[in-house]
Amino acid sequence: MRPAILALALMVGSPGHAVEFIATSGRLTDTDFYRLVSCAAAPGQDCVEQIVRWPDRTIGDLRVVLDPVHPDYPKGRAKEMLAALDMAIAALNDSGAAIRLRRVPTGHAAPLRLYLTPAGDGGTIRGTGVDSVDGEVIGAGLTTVWWNDVYEITKALIVMADDLPSREIYPVMLEELTQSMGLLTDIRNPLYDRDSVFSEDSNSVRQLGEQDIMALRRHYP
Repeated sequence: MRPAILALALMVGSPGHAVEFIATSGRLTDTDFYRLVSCAAAPGQDCVEQIVRWPDRTIGDLRVVLDPVHPDYPKGRAKEMLAALDMAIAALNDSGAAIRLRRVPTGHAAPLRLYLTPAGDGGTIRGTGVDSVDGEVIGAGLTTVWWNDVYEITKALIVMADDLPSREIYPVMLEELTQSMGLLTDIRNPLYDRDSVFSEDSNSVRQLGEQDIMALRRHYP
């Protein structure tokens, strides 16, 4: 996905992000870890991406909505996705960061949307109603955020594939929801495959790691 300017908003998608992940070795310091996930800075290097956040007026009650489920999406998997979304919301709310997410009923307005696309890994996203997202290739999930000219996130869209194994649904949901907070860059490092939702090579992390929580708290102190 190419970065695109829409009015005064920049759009960037997690998989189409200019820097999708950064490869590192060894355990990172908290500062290096935070800068990597928040602005794509390799350890000891400058930021590559702009730091973006949900604004203070939003984070106290950040509404999340599940879009109407496409009729071609497996019904059983949709139920698993909804349960995973609620669990991930609870995990972020319990992180100690100054954020409070709240799921609202389908059909209500919310700046953070979850869409279940009837396409599997490597398939084409369709049905979101967002021209810059429909037509993109999906892996397990895709997170897209929009922000304004003062780098405040104005809305976000999480798209989830329809063929995720049940054991991976919650880990992927937790990662995508965490990234939708503005922490958009993954880390490729074997030491983090079991310790961080930002691991590029693992879909098995079922809880926020210590440095994941640290990053959320720094982003939203």
